[in-house]
Amino acid sequence: MNSKKRIIITISILILLLVLGFAIWWYLYEEKIEISLKKDLQVPYKSTVTNLSFIDYIKNGTIITKEKNIDTTKLGKKKITISFKNKYGRKEKKSFEITVIDITPPEIEYQEILTTVEGNEIDLLKDVTAIDDVDQEIEILVEGTYDFQKADTYPLSYVAKDQSGNEMRKEFTLIVEKKPAVQSKSNNQKPDSTFTTSKGFSGYTKNGVTYIDGILIANKTYSLPSNYGNGLTQDTINAFDEMKKGARNAGLNIEIISGFRSYDKQNTIYNNYVAKDGKVAADRYSARPGHSEHQTGMAVDINSLYTSFENTNEGKWLSANSYQYGFILRYPKDGEDITGYMYEPWHFRYVGKDLATKLYNNGAWITLEEYFGITSQYE
Repeated sequence: MNSKKRIIITISILILLLVLGFAIWWYLYEEKIEISLKKDLQVPYKSTVTNLSFIDYIKNGTIITKEKNIDTTKLGKKKITISFKNKYGRKEKKSFEITVIDITPPEIEYQEILTTVEGNEIDLLKDVTAIDDVDQEIEILVEGTYDFQKADTYPLSYVAKDQSGNEMRKEFTLIVEKKPAVQSKSNNQKPDSTFTTSKGFSGYTKNGVTYIDGILIANKTYSLPSNYGNGLTQDTINAFDEMKKGARNAGLNIEIISGFRSYDKQNTIYNNYVAKDGKVAADRYSARPGHSEHQTGMAVDINSLYTSFENTNEGKWLSANSYQYGFILRYPKDGEDITGYMYEPWHFRYVGKDLATKLYNNGAWITLEEYFGITSQYE
């Protein structure tokens, strides 16, 4: 074999070995990493997920990206990039998008039963609120048919939908009661008279208004004419302003949430309660028209209409200090058999400092009925 032929054979073998070596190197070093993602790349708003939560499986490689939580507090798409390497150190990157979506419907705060009487339209959305985890403002609609002019029971629904289309429905019932008979405007006005109470106090009734020892009385026994009153008295306003300053100096805040109520206003309130809870129950916590202390212009409800008010700092302060400003806790605890009304830690009546101090009785409140020796009973 001549030298030329040997050279050709040698070169051919070298080329073959080079190709074979490159193929082996390619197979080993460039071994393809196979990555499979989960099918669902949507995640709920404010959910806890990591950048590695979306990997279904990996073949021929391992993850070298550190695991970390993804910010899901904003809706929309997010790009995720993860780095891998095969067993020979060859690195690859995989990028994909996830979508943060809102899947939670709004919550509706509402009352399951609303009650009114024929002809008395009420706002069905007045005390209804919708809270959503994303949207600040949610429109609430009322679905169903009802008629304020016709007594009946109406099944209705509140519907709230957020901008992502999540919808919440809550069923409620509107009860329209038959309109009760209107009470006579004369209010069984008592004739002018004078009398002496069982405790020896002098009293008189003039033009339908009763005073005992100079104190105007309105309870279940003694009523007011329908045209009496036009607002809180100036003495009551001045005394409350002073009491408000005293509370503020103690780091507290008190506000009047209900002051003067006219005869007609009380008539509406009382009849609504009767339609809702019945006459016996309503008489425990609501006065019949003409019998409400609020019509005197000297009674105020402060801050709350819940008995839990007694446990607040403001409630405790008022119970202990209101007498210094001329106010009394009108319906004290365990006094229902005497006053005719359940305990109301929010209801205060202005009677002047002298009488208020006597009725405070070092914290053991005495009622007007006990002090004067009078009753509080409907005829």
